[in-house]
This record gives sequence, C-alpha cells and structure tokens, in this order.
Amino acid sequence: MNLKIVGLIFYCYLSFAHGYPSKIPVASFTVPGDREQGVISALNYTVNRYNHDLYAKFKLSHHNRALRNAAFDTWGVMKKICAELQEGLMVMLGGVDGNQRTFEAYNSIANTIEIPFVNWDLSVINPNENVPNNFEVSVRPPNHELVAHVIVQKRWDNFIYLHDGKSAPQNLQLIHNAIQKVSNMSVKSELIKIPTDKISMNLKIVGLIFYCYLSFAHGYPSKIPVASFTVPGDREQGVISALNYTVNRYNHDLYARFKLSHHNRALRNAAFDTWGVMKKICAELQEGLMVMLAGVDGNQRTFEAYNSIANTIEIPFVNWDLSAINPNENVPNNFEVSLRPPNHELVAHVIVQKRWDNFIYLHDGKSAPQNLQLIHNAIQKVSNMSVKSELIKIPTDKVDYGDFLRNFNLRDFPKDAPRRVVIDITTSYKQQQFLVAIRGAQFNQQNYHYLVINFDFLPYDVEMFQNGNINITGFQIIDKEAKEYSSFKKTIDQSRQAERTDKNIDLEARLAFVHDAVLVAKRALELTLRRNDSMFHENFRHGLLFNRGFPGIACHPQADKTHENRPFSTFEHGKVISRSLRDVRLDGSDGVLTGNIEFDRLGFRKNFAVTVVDLTSSNTSSFNQKDVCLWKQNSGFSYNETISHHVRKPIDETPVQKLVRVTTVLVNPFVMIKRECVQSNSTECQGNNRYEGYCVDLLVLLSERIPDLKYEINISEDKKPGNKLPDGTWDGMVGKLLNGEADMAVSSLTINSLRERVVDFSKPFMTTGISIMIKKPDKQDFSVFSFLQPLSGEIWLYIIFAYISVSVVIFIVSRFSPYEWRVDETSNGSYTISNDFSIYNCLWMTAGAFMQQGTDIVPRSISGRIASVSWWFFSLILISSYTANLAAFLTLEKMKAPIESVEDLAKQTRIKYGIQHSGSTAQFFKYSSVETYSKMYRYMESQVPSVFVSTYGEGIEKVRSQKGRYAFLLEATANDYENTRKPCDTIKVGNNLNSQGYGIATPFGSEWKDHVNLAILALQERGELKKLENKWWFDRGQCEHGTSDNTSVSLNLSKVAGIFYILMGGMILSMVAASGEFLYRSRLEARKGHISSGTDLKNSLYGQLKLSCNGGAIAKEGMEAHDCIRRQKAASFMPASGGHKFSSGNEQKNSRKIGNQRGNSHPLDQNPLPFSGIIQPAAYNTVV
Repeated sequence: MNLKIVGLIFYCYLSFAHGYPSKIPVASFTVPGDREQGVISALNYTVNRYNHDLYAKFKLSHHNRALRNAAFDTWGVMKKICAELQEGLMVMLGGVDGNQRTFEAYNSIANTIEIPFVNWDLSVINPNENVPNNFEVSVRPPNHELVAHVIVQKRWDNFIYLHDGKSAPQNLQLIHNAIQKVSNMSVKSELIKIPTDKISMNLKIVGLIFYCYLSFAHGYPSKIPVASFTVPGDREQGVISALNYTVNRYNHDLYARFKLSHHNRALRNAAFDTWGVMKKICAELQEGLMVMLAGVDGNQRTFEAYNSIANTIEIPFVNWDLSAINPNENVPNNFEVSLRPPNHELVAHVIVQKRWDNFIYLHDGKSAPQNLQLIHNAIQKVSNMSVKSELIKIPTDKVDYGDFLRNFNLRDFPKDAPRRVVIDITTSYKQQQFLVAIRGAQFNQQNYHYLVINFDFLPYDVEMFQNGNINITGFQIIDKEAKEYSSFKKTIDQSRQAERTDKNIDLEARLAFVHDAVLVAKRALELTLRRNDSMFHENFRHGLLFNRGFPGIACHPQADKTHENRPFSTFEHGKVISRSLRDVRLDGSDGVLTGNIEFDRLGFRKNFAVTVVDLTSSNTSSFNQKDVCLWKQNSGFSYNETISHHVRKPIDETPVQKLVRVTTVLVNPFVMIKRECVQSNSTECQGNNRYEGYCVDLLVLLSERIPDLKYEINISEDKKPGNKLPDGTWDGMVGKLLNGEADMAVSSLTINSLRERVVDFSKPFMTTGISIMIKKPDKQDFSVFSFLQPLSGEIWLYIIFAYISVSVVIFIVSRFSPYEWRVDETSNGSYTISNDFSIYNCLWMTAGAFMQQGTDIVPRSISGRIASVSWWFFSLILISSYTANLAAFLTLEKMKAPIESVEDLAKQTRIKYGIQHSGSTAQFFKYSSVETYSKMYRYMESQVPSVFVSTYGEGIEKVRSQKGRYAFLLEATANDYENTRKPCDTIKVGNNLNSQGYGIATPFGSEWKDHVNLAILALQERGELKKLENKWWFDRGQCEHGTSDNTSVSLNLSKVAGIFYILMGGMILSMVAASGEFLYRSRLEARKGHISSGTDLKNSLYGQLKLSCNGGAIAKEGMEAHDCIRRQKAASFMPASGGHKFSSGNEQKNSRKIGNQRGNSHPLDQNPLPFSGIIQPAAYNTVV
C-alpha cells in the first residue's frame, strides 16, 4: 500500500505538470487507388516527421482505414467511419475526389457527431448555395475564379469543357458565375466526358472536332424530348389520341423552330403502386426528357410520385388535371403547373348568388374534403353569409346509384324545404351515369336543386334535363368557337371509332386540358430558347439527351454501369424551363380549347373564364328554362351575356355499337381455322367466319345472351396465353389486354393468382387439370392358358377347394342318411349292406355336375339332394359368368400401360417426362408444396437434352416419336382431345394432378365482365356448355372406342362371393338334414325293436355309427344276422294275415306286426334296413 501511494503521487505530478496529452488520435480514410497514387505514403511520412520533432508538445496517433467500395456503398463507408470512431479519434482526414456519395458519408458523420473533418480534396458542396459547413475544411482550393479570369483575359466567347465525370457540371456552372462577376461577356460552353483509355480518347477528339462544327453551325435543336404518363382508363377516354393529335399538329407546323419528340408510357397500377410509378418515370428520365406531362385525377399517391420526381430532379411538370396541393398551405410548387383550374371560387360565387344557406356535398372520395374547405373559405371572402354543409360519399358502383338516391330522398329533410345538392365527381363517365340516375329517379324532385361543379356538364346533359322539370346548374369550360375545336373533336371521334370505344357526342373537358397541356409545354420551351437560343447546344448528341455531360437524367446514378463515377445531379435546365412555364400566356388565337391560360406562383390557372348553364323548372312550361352566363375569375358573373330560351331534345342518331376486340390463340379444339379456309381467302372465310371451335361457339352463345356484344376475333401472334416477363411486363393474350390492344381474351386461358392480379377473370366455363399423356402400349398377346384369365387366380383356388369340400360333404351325409343304404344277396347266399356314395363316386358325381354332365348315381335322401342342388346352382352361376367373361377376353384388345399414376412416373427414370416451359403447368410444378411435384420439376430441369417444350404440339409429337420413352404432362382437355384424333396412338393415364378452370379475361374495369359472368352461369345451368364439350371432344372423335384400358376385367372374389356363401349354406343345411334323418330313423327303429334300456339304445346307436363309418357289412349264412335278414326279407313278401311255412307262431305274429307297422312307415322306406326292431342286439352286433 505504501509503494502504491508513492506511485500514485508521482503519477499525479506527471499528469498535472504537463498541459498537453502525450498522444492525440487521428484517423485517415482512403479509397481504392489512393495507395498506388502514394496517398498513404504521404500520410505516414508527414505523421512520422511530426512525431520525431523534439519540440512537438504531443504526438499524433495515426491509423489509416481503407474504404473498398466508397464510390457505391455509402452505408458501408459510414459503418467503417463509425467503427473507427468507436476506437477513438479527434480529427478525421479523407478525400472525396468529387464523389458525391463519399462526401455525403463524411459530411453526415461530421455534422451529426461533430467530428472535425480535414478534406485533402475539394469539397463537393456548392459555394453558391451558401450552405453552412461548420466541421469541414478543404485543402484543395477552388479553381473556378482562376479559370474565369483566364477566359476573360483571353477573351474566349466559347470553350469545350473536357472532364472525367467528377464534379465537372458543378464546376462549369461556378466558372460561368465567376465570368459574370468579372465581365459582361456571353460565353458558351459544352461539357464532354473523356474516355478512360488512350485509343478511345484519340478517336473521340476527332469526333469532337466534327461535332463542334455541327453543333455551333445550328441554332435550335431539331427535336426536344417530352414524355407523357397515362393511367388505366386514359386510353379509353381518348387521352393518348389527344396527345398524339396535338403533338403531330405542332410538328407539322412549317414555322415551328423545333419539333417535339413525344413518348407515352402507360402506368398500370398508378393508384396503388407509388414506387412503381416512380420507377417508370425514372426509366423515362434515363432515356431523356425535358418536360413531363401527366394527370393525377385527384389521386394523392400518384401526385406524390410526380411531385417528388419533379422537385428532386427539377423536371418541369405539366399536369392536365388539378394539382393535389392545398392552395391555403402556401407550399411552393416550383416545377408544376395545372391546366384544370380550381373551382372553389366559382362554386362559392354560385352559392352566394343563389343565397343558399345550406347544401349537401356529394362526392366520390377524391380530394372532396379539401375542396369543400376551400369553398367555405371562398364564401367567407365574398360574403358574410353563414352556410352549412354536409359531406356524403356516393357509391362506387353505378348500379347502386338508384338505391342511393332513393335512400337519400328518405332522409329527414324539413317539409317543403329546398334541398341543395352539390355534385363533385371527378370522372366524366361516372358523372354522366349519376346524372342519368337522377333523371330516372322515381320520386318528386321539385324541391331539389343540383349543382354539378365538374367542368363536364356536357351539351348532352343539358338536353337530358331540358324537359325534366329538375333544377340543375353546371359548368362548361371548352370554347367551342376556338379554331381547333372542330378538327380536334373530329379526330377524337375517329380514334374512338377505330379503337372500338364508345363514341361520345360531346368532347370531355379533360381531353381539352390534355390538348392545352401540350401547347403549354411547347410555349415554355419556346420562351426558354428565346432568352438563350444556345442553351440546349450541349444537351443533344447522337440523338440522345445529355444532362451535365452524362446521357439521360439519372434518378439513381449508381445504377449507371457505363458511368461508374456518375454523380447525382438535377436537370440543369429544369429551373429555367419551370420559370418559363410560369410566364406562359395563351389565348384562343394560340389554338387552346379552354380559354385564357395563365398561371399564378403556385402553378394554378388564373384569369380563366367558365360558362355557367342554369336549368330551372317553370310552372308555365313543360320545359326547363335555360340560362347561360359567363363567369370570370376576379370579375364574377357577366349577366349581359345571359341567354334564355326553351328547346326540345332532338332525336339522336342511332349510336354506333361497340366492336369488342377478342384475342385468342389457335389451340385445338378451342379455336381452329376451318379446313376449307386454310388455303382460301374467299368471302366465306373472312372475319369471324374463318374460325371454328369450342371458344368460337361459346362467343356465339355469349353474343346471343348479351345484346350489345359485337366482336371480332384476332389471333395473337406469339401464340402464348400470357406470362410475366423478368422486366414485369406480360406477353401473350394477357399482355394484349394490358396494352389496350384487346378488350377480351377467350381461349384455354387458365385462371391463376398471377394473372388474376393484372386482369379480371369470368366464372370458369370449363374445369380441367394437369394429366399425363403417354404413347399407347402395344396389344397384349394371348397365351396358351388365356382361357384361365376370365377368373382370377384366387377364384380358381376357391373352386378347387369348394369341389373337394362338396364331395366330402355329400360322402358324409350319404353315409349317415339311412335312405342311402341297401341290402343285396350274394351268389353264395350271404347278404351285403352297402352304400353307392363312396368317396370316389362322390368326386365323380360332383365333377360331372360341375361340367354340366350327368352321372349314373343320384342321391335319394333329403340331405344328399340339398347338397346336390346347392352345388348345381353354384356350378350354373359360375359357368355362366366364366363363359361371358371369356367372350369379353377374346373380343377386346387388352393393353398394359407401363405407368398408371404420377407416383409411378416420379419413381422411375426409364420414361422421361416434360412440360411446356412456360404457362400455368410450369408454375404449378415450380412452386408446388407437394414434394413429389417439386421433385419432378427438379428432375425435368436437370435433364440434358431438355425435356421442356415450347408448345403442346411439340410435346405431343415428342410422345409419338420416342416410342414410349417420353411422357408429356398437359391439361386434361388437350389430352382428351388428342387421344381421340388420328393416328390414335396416345392415351391418358392416371387421375388429374390438380383442378383448375378456364375463364374469359378482361382488363380491370371492363364493362363486359358482369355481363359475361351472368351469361356463363346461365349457359351452365341450361347445359349448353356440356353440349359444346361433347360436340368438340367426343362427337367428332376419329378413334374407335373398342379397346380396353389397362384395368383388369378378371372376375375376383368380391364379384362372386355370393354363390360361395350360398354353397356353404347349402352344405351346412345338408349336414343338418342328414343328422336329423339319422336320429329320426334311429328313434323309429328303437321303437320297433322295443329297445327301452339305455344300454341297448347306446349299443344300437354305436352299431349304426360303426356301420356308417365302415361303409357296409356282410351277413354270412349261419349267422344270426343272416337268419334275421332272411326272415325280414321273407316277411316283406308275405300277406299281412297269413304266415310263412317256415315261421313259428310267434314269428308270424311278429311278421304281421312288422307288416302293419310298415304300412305306416316313412314313404321312402321301400327297402327296410337289416337292423330292424326284430333283430336282437346280439344278432345286430354279429352282423356288424
């Protein structure tokens, strides 16, 4: 303890005697290439040089950490810096070398942890942005001021900026800014990236010289790329046609200084998949675009995707719908303008003008609460009125509109009070359907007044309500007097007719906004080039758009494999073009359709004009009064332009029926080309008449049940049902539905979860499953013992056993039955007691009966006859069954298949098996959770050559050509059909592996889905679909059905067990009868012999049993039994009243007694037994 205290005192003295620590930790971070450049050597040299200074007050504890993937892995860089911080450091040294990601990692750590950062390169931050940088210093000085002074001193008016892709765009901008500070010179520049190898550099310099000549020799670029994005429903509405019309109209203008290179990209799931929308926009940006055109239609998610891209990448965005931002929030919206004007001010003016103190706001759920709040705010600005409102959402399905309006009318309204209803529905189609429901509502609407605030209160709606005595007000914004209106409407009508969509008699406002959106984008680009006609010189090379020296505009620079060190950068001209968008001024003379176009600072329309149409019921006329006036923003209503008149609704022309485009593929027997039309193009083989098959007949039945269903059949070129590709798109029939090239897919299209996610399916019109097809095995040859095959082996064994058993039973009952014995006199005068049913005779009689032949002996006893009849019945049934089954065996061809189920197929390897490489069958095996099926798929994948085929036809041909060494797994419908077609050499084996259905596919939201479902259900209930199936699968079969399958037809025990049971019962009954006969006769004989003592009765029974077991006896002359038999035989021939001359008196008396008893004996007692009652026991025993 004393020593430790002394040491502690000395340590404290040393610590407090010096002010500086001995070592201070610092860390440096290097990237790949720094070691070769000598950076680490420079660090070590400087640290060691300082640490060896004797006058240094402290030393540096330096550690270097290498960052392997600094250019791409920001998170990995931050993790390594944090690991070094955990070890301890006070100053961080590193170089960013112009790499944005590396700088972000250093800067984030430095500002978050507050670690001093010494950057030996130049900082990536932009000096012009004036962003605070409290923890970083850069050793490399900026050079833009020096370069600017050199350019000004040398009076260069243009130059080319060659760079290697690191911070060059930012530095070039700084150079231009510095030039403007020191001089008023106008200097042009072009940014070009140099290649990494010397040979490419030489070639590029030559091309650069030629390119410079072409670039500076011309003013405006020839084409400026713009892109539009559409959502499901836009094509049907005519949005794409409107875009194409306006772009083509402008590009054909001879006085246009440039042309628009327009491309449209469809967004399939825009309403739900924000990330997917952003990915598609980024993909289009990578291809190159300067202005983005799209519509959000009130969808918040879609708007967030567009707005995020526009603000992040600084891409000008022209929205032909209304922006989703709230004007009251005063959020800056620098890159977006909206063509659809906000309607809250107009609605507020109408409410105030009509002095409504309350109203009900019906909406479809898109931005309605925000718009209602804006309306109330606008009311407060123009009036001091207190207005109450109620927000109610309408149903999404148009079929529910009628019930909704009836329930709405039953609400608790004050009696005779006016009911004011504001209708805010975003889509023109739904609004028209709702107005139709209002027009057809079966209740009094005299107190109602409807205000339709969508700009699509079309002339058709005005005419519909003109004679309805319903008060309604609506807005119209399309200027029908505009010079472009007629040609634009005509083009839209033609495109709708060409695309088989409904032809609208009126032009929807949304299409006019789309048209004007293109004009706004064009005018903004013109304004930009007017201010600086050479602004886009450096942006177009070889038909590509370059942004800051790199091709395209990259949302994710790290994904650009051709430019590995590409920094993240915004669109260099985005802010300039966006400012030009705000400065756009257009009117009717410029070809716009929606009147004057100007934008405020938030990108909303201002100073626009709207036509207000007011229809009010009149007590003096059966027609509504029509008042039309003009409303202008900031001016209000112009009543001097009001028009009042009464008109009748004209008779409409017959509407053009919609022609449904049905896509299908040629698959037998669903869709086939008629045989007479294969090589013919006659009139009878044009259009739908060219095809036949199950699906063709199904379409005919559907068209009979759906009155407006007029269709044309188109064969898909790629012959595929529809599979998802690696890039997320679809091919085949499903792809055509998604691309808008078809309205319905009718074929053997299997319903599965992947397809159900992108299209709608009807109810299944046919159920099928995966089955196995093999080549039909060779016919089985008949052997010399084929006659045994009608009965199974076990039946033959049972027959042999029954034959022996019945013979034994007949033998036994014949021995015990007294009626089967007889007495015969021999030549020497002795008597024999014998039985004809020996074991040999029993076997012979049974065999003769089984072979349906007679024998010379028949049983006389009841028990023997019962046994014989049972055997005869058994033989009759068995022989008849054998004869019938033998005939079937001799007439039917019998085949033995090598496999009988999918389990047999999976267990063996001799027969290879395969499937179609794409489609629902492949998906089933690939993703099956059943071990057998997944094992089969792995086996099929491992086979060389491949067992997969591209089409069913190829797989079926492979089955036929490989002589039973290949099995094909396909859908059961195709399997059954091919098995009935020549050359009739394939068969289906086993049960189906699964159950799946075929359905009719339509795009999401198709009007035909419900009609098709109801029609299919009706056809199923009436049996029409089953009749079609029989027609195309079985009635037209080309193969005979006289062959049997591999199932055995031999009779087995389960089929003939009954006759064995009957035979067994007969044998048991026979033995019971024999026992009864034996006991009955024994009792009768005992009574005749006056045997009363138990001993005598026992001896008598024993004697009879012994006789039955021995099979007979001999009574020789001189024996008492011989004399007794002789007397009995003699007595049987004597009259009942007389006596024999050899008989004594007692004998005669007994003989008479016996004779009298015989007269009452058993009917079968024609030959009395030798052991009658007159024989004494001693004499009977002597006979035996």
